[in-house]
Formats: sequence, structure tokens, C-alpha cells
Amino acid sequence: MMPAANRHRPFVVLLFLVSIAFLGGTARAQSLAQLNRELDSIQPQMSAAMSNMSTASEVTSRLDAAEAAFAKIAAEGKANRDQIAATYQRLDDMLGSIYTTYKQKKSDCISKIDAGGQCDYNTPEEIELRALYPLSWLRFQGATSLYSTDSAKAKKLLNEAINGFTESTLVIVDPNLIRENLLGRAFCERELGKYDKTQYKNAIADFNQIIKAGPSTPQYRAAQQGLATTYAAMGEMDKAAQLTSQLAAGASGGQKSGMQMFRLQSLFKAEAAANNAAKKAQYRSEAVSLMKSMEGNKESWGVAIAAVKQYVHDPVAEFGHSSDPFEMWLLANVLYSKKDALGAAKYYLAAARTGKYPQGYKYAADIYYNNKRLDLFSQIINEMAAHPGSPDAQWASYERYKLPRMQWEESGMKNPKLESQWIAAAQDYIKRYPRGTYADEINFRLGERLQYQKKYAEAANYYKKVTGNSDWSFGAKFNQATCDYMALLEASKAAPKGPPSNIGQIRNETISLLDETIKMAPEALKRAGTPARKKYVHETTGAAIYMLAGLLEQEPKQNAARIASLLDGYESNYPSMSSHFKDVFQWRVAALTQLGKYAELEKQVSDFVERSKGTDENNDLIKVIGLNFWKDGEAKKAAGDENGFKQDAKLTLAAYKFFEQGVEQGKMQARNLTGTLSILGQAYIALGDVPKAKAIFDQVVKADPGSPDANAGLARIAQARKDYKDAVNLWTNVEATAAESDNLWYEAKYNLARIYLIQGNVAAACAKLAQTRAQHPSLGTPEIRARWDALQRKECLDRK
Repeated sequence: MMPAANRHRPFVVLLFLVSIAFLGGTARAQSLAQLNRELDSIQPQMSAAMSNMSTASEVTSRLDAAEAAFAKIAAEGKANRDQIAATYQRLDDMLGSIYTTYKQKKSDCISKIDAGGQCDYNTPEEIELRALYPLSWLRFQGATSLYSTDSAKAKKLLNEAINGFTESTLVIVDPNLIRENLLGRAFCERELGKYDKTQYKNAIADFNQIIKAGPSTPQYRAAQQGLATTYAAMGEMDKAAQLTSQLAAGASGGQKSGMQMFRLQSLFKAEAAANNAAKKAQYRSEAVSLMKSMEGNKESWGVAIAAVKQYVHDPVAEFGHSSDPFEMWLLANVLYSKKDALGAAKYYLAAARTGKYPQGYKYAADIYYNNKRLDLFSQIINEMAAHPGSPDAQWASYERYKLPRMQWEESGMKNPKLESQWIAAAQDYIKRYPRGTYADEINFRLGERLQYQKKYAEAANYYKKVTGNSDWSFGAKFNQATCDYMALLEASKAAPKGPPSNIGQIRNETISLLDETIKMAPEALKRAGTPARKKYVHETTGAAIYMLAGLLEQEPKQNAARIASLLDGYESNYPSMSSHFKDVFQWRVAALTQLGKYAELEKQVSDFVERSKGTDENNDLIKVIGLNFWKDGEAKKAAGDENGFKQDAKLTLAAYKFFEQGVEQGKMQARNLTGTLSILGQAYIALGDVPKAKAIFDQVVKADPGSPDANAGLARIAQARKDYKDAVNLWTNVEATAAESDNLWYEAKYNLARIYLIQGNVAAACAKLAQTRAQHPSLGTPEIRARWDALQRKECLDRK
């Protein structure tokens, strides 16, 4: 009795009916390396298996499974031939050893019985047959795959396999197992027919014997398939075609594709072999009908294309003159699979024009475009666009714009003819498909062109139509904002006529658009698929932030916190905007000043000063920044805010150290910086560093003895130290050198009067106060006048 594990090898044989690529259910169970490891694990048991029947039974089962795995690996044809040959020989030796050993044990047992003894030969016989069945299939496999080109070796193996299957049929009584071995023998006979044609008759007889048992047996379909392939091998294509028709009709699952391929192979070969025109037409009609039924299934359609490609010698000659849309479509697909793209395009287009395969237009168009046949590409897309009912009409309308647009860009955007073409096609697309798939891109490009022409209002209208989260919406939002921004700039230049009445609305809309652009940036950056696109999004974001901060900075009521937040880290984040860093610095400083964030301000100023070293391009800006800090501080001091005054003095110091260090290093001349350095000295005084202040003032006076600012600084220090002699001399120098329009001139006279009073010279003090008032009633500034009035009233007028 043969265990079930040995049955149903015919699925391996089916791999030879047609190309492996079209058979399902033959997935590779394991690799050759895995199979060899399995044999390695069996090898140590072989010695015990020669004497122990229980071990032999276990080893035989494992070798049977190993042979089935080998059959799949060999049939796939992917493994190295030398390596698989070595595995084959190893498996043959192991199965052969079990078979011959237990055949001998059975023979010895029978001899013992014949001699009058007792012996049970059933178990040795069972092990013998269980080894012989996979051994016979292994030799069939070797003959048809490994040694198919070595006729002598192949014939030897096939005859050995036939003998093995025959031996089993003579012993086995189970009809099912007899059919299994008959099937194996029939396949071997069919293969042997290649060398000895009389063997075909033996194969046919065995296959028919199995078929007679009826369709309910497990071997029935395999026998039908074997019989069909035998007739095909004999050249009797008529009989093969009849059988494959029955097989294909009943096939399902993994066998269906294989049977379809075999059926088509049989029909095409039968057509080629037929001498009768009517018969040829019949086979052709059957083949076409079968392929039509396969069209809707992706796997089956692939089989149809492969069959024509493999078994029809000249597909163009056979199908190229047909008026059947299906045959045109089939031929196009076959030619494309043969890498004849331009030939395929011709028939894709022909099939499309019948109306049955409208998708053929796009296939043909893509082929012509990819093969640089832009003339033919243009003809097709014009034809497609003219038929709005076509599923690809919108795509064609878009391509009518895209092609001249691309060519125009390649010309450096200097070809007016191409420019006119793409603009006309773009406008036509928008007219037909205002909300079409490609409308965002086209609206963007039309807006971009008008923006370049400085037609900002018209451009903005196109940008407004770009909606949603497309790749174009981010750029459109920014460009629309830019158009509004430019409209604001133009309005500011139209001073004689005055700004337009809707200037406020434009401004608010611009701010809103820039705000939206910045909010969209993170998502746009995620969607950016290329480094160039990422760079564009990043740099556009930087430009939007700059523009928004600039507009917010000009607002009557500034949102200082928003401006500071927008510009935080701007220089390091957006180096491409370096030409605008001065503006950014000034706006950020103004915002932080308004917020009173002194520590952050000091860091910002120090960093800017550090970046400015080695160049004089920022000198004027640093002077202005420092002067503004100092003036703010003086205003705070006048208002009684002593802490604010000192904080501004520190900021002045942070800015003007740039000039102090420049003079110390010999890179700047003190005589060119007398006012700036004098303010620096005053800042040092405000912060309590009088020695440093004095050194600064001395340095200036050395460079410019007549400097009113430096002399005034030294005078204040001397006066504070009660060194009235030096103070009088220094204030006198200021009085002599300062312009009468300079506040220092009034301050010098005021302080001289104070010193005279301290020294007891009331007459001199009052004379100076009165004389100056008479000559210059304004007394410089309200602040000086207030102090002047108080001093004069107290010391001069009230005493009278």
C-alpha cells in the first residue's frame, strides 16, 4: 500500500505543458540551500535506515517531500545548474539506497518463505515502493530539465523511470495508486517519444486508460492534459486543439492561465499547420474569441499577449490589416510588449478611432511624446481635445498648453510665437474646464505672466482662482500678496493724485494673504518632492515674512509682539534674504524697544555689531540705532524713569562700542566720530563708569581739541568732581566752539552761570543768564529753558 504522501505528482509535470510564467500554484516552497540543509539533516539517519524499518519509513517520508521540493526548484530554472545537479545526484543516491536495500530485503524474505520458513515481506515491500515512486519522478525530472540536452542521459533516466512506474503497477492493487503510476509512466513515454516516436503510442494508451476511469478520478484532468500535449508533440494539432478546448473550459484557479496559454498555443500551431483556408480561419476565429474572453482579466490578458508574441511569427502580417477594433488593440499591446513602441502607437490610435478603445489615444500620445515625435503628439492631442466626450479630453486640452509652454521655457522665454500658443491654449482650457484638474497650474501661469507685465490687479484675479491645497496654491497665495504689495508701493508714489480710496482695503488684504502664505508653508514644505521645490517654498516663506513684517511695522498701531515673533532668528533661517537684513534688524529693534525687552535688545544689537566688523557698510545704521537709544533714554530720564534711562544707556553702549573698538584698532579716526564717541562717553557716565567716559572724551579732544561734545563731557566730569577751574575752562571752550543753534552752547552758558554762583560771583552769573536770554529768548529747548528760568528766578530775580 502506498501512503497518501506519495500521491499526486502530476502538478509538477504540468510545468512542462506551457511556460512556467503562466502557471499558478507552483510557488517555490524552499530554496536549494534549504533543501540541501534538509538532506544534511537526513544523511545521519541513512545508516540506521538500512537495518531499522521504522527509521527507514521515517527517512523515506522525508525524502519523498524533498523530491517534491526539488521538482519545483528544478522546474523554475532559477538555481545554478551545477549546484542543482549535485543535489539531484545526492537525492537519487539516497532514494536509490532505500529502494535497493528494501527490494533485496523483500527478495530475501520471499526466498526464506520458499525454503519453508516464515517471514513478513509486506513492510519491506511497502518501503521499497514508497522509495521507488519519488525516485521514478526524480528521474523524470532529471531527464526533462537537467539533462534535456543530453539525449543519451535523458533516455536512460526516462527508461529507468518507466521501469519504476511499471514495477509499481505490477504489485499495487489499489486502482487509484495504479493510475498514479500509469500517469507517471505515460508522461515518461511522451518525453521518450522525442527520441523514439513509437513511444507516443504507449503514452496515448496509458493516458486513455486513465481517462476511461472517468472525470471523478484525481488523475483525469492530468491525463487529458498529457494526452493533449502528446498530440501536440506528434504534430496532430487538430486533436490537441480539441482537447485543449475542453481543458480550458473546465480549468480554474491556478491552472486556468496555463490551460489558456496551452489552448492558444494549440490553436496558433493548428492554424499554422492547416492547409485548408477555412480550417485556418476557424482556428483563428477560435483563438480571437478566446482572447476576447480573456480581455477583462489582467492575468488572462497577459497570457493572451504572451501567446501571440510567442506563437505568432509575424503579428503585424496576421492582425495588422484587420478592421476588428479588438484585433487592433491586441496588436498594439503585443507590439508594445515587444518594445516596438512606435509600431504599437499606430494601432493604439487606430483602435481608439473606432470608438471602442478611447484610452488608446492617450497611450499613443504618451508613446509619441516619449519618443520625441512631438509633431504626431500634437496631432493626437488636438484630435482628443476636439472630442469633449473622450475620457482624456481634458488631459489633451492641458497638453495643448503644456507642450508650447515647455518649449517656450526652453527658449529662455524669448519666443513670442510659442508664448502666444501657450497663452491661447491656457485660456481655452480655462474656458472649457474652469475648475478642471489642471486649472490651478494654468491660472497660476497666466497670473505669473501678467505679474511680470506689472498688470498686478489682473494677475491677482488669476491667482485668486487657485484654491485648495494643490502644489500651486502656496505660490499663488504669495504672488497674489506680492501683486497687492506692489500696488501699495505704486500708490505711495502717486503723491500728487493722492492714494486710491481703497488703499486701506488693499493693505489689509495684502496682510491677510501674507499671513495665509506663512501658515501654509509647513504643509507646502512637506509636499515638496524635490530639493528645488523645497528651496522655493522656504525662500518664498522668507520673503512673505519680510513683506508682512514691513507692512505691520508701518501700521499706525503696531503689533510689536507679532513683528518680534516673525523676525526672531530671521537672518539664520533665511540667508537668501541677506539684502534685506538691515530692514529686518531695524524693525526687530523697534519692536523689542516698544516691548521693553532690554536683554534681548542688547543681544540683538551686540550680534549685529559683531556681524558688522570688518566692513563699514553698516556704520550709519549703527550710529542711528545708538542715537535713537540715547534719545529714548534722555526722554525717559526727563520723565523720571531712571531705570529706563540706564537700560537705554546700556543699549547705546552695545551699539557704540563698535566705533570705540574701531578707533582703538586704528581702523577708524576719532576726529570723524566726535559726536558718536561723545554720546558713548555720556553713556559710560550714566552707567557709572566715569574713568572710561573720561578716557573716551580725552581721546576725542586729542584728535579734535575744539570738539564741543568732548569738551562738554569733560566739563561735566570736572564739574561733578567740583574741579570748577577745569570745568570753567572746558565750558568756556564749548561756549566758544559750539554753534549758537546747538543745545550745547546753551548748556555751556547755563553751567558757567551755576559755577559762578557756587564760586560766589552772583553778578557774573546773573549777567550771563540775562544777557543770553535777551539775545536768544528761546534758550534752545523747553527743557533747558525750564532749568534756566528756575535758576535765574531763584538766584537773580528773587534776590532783588
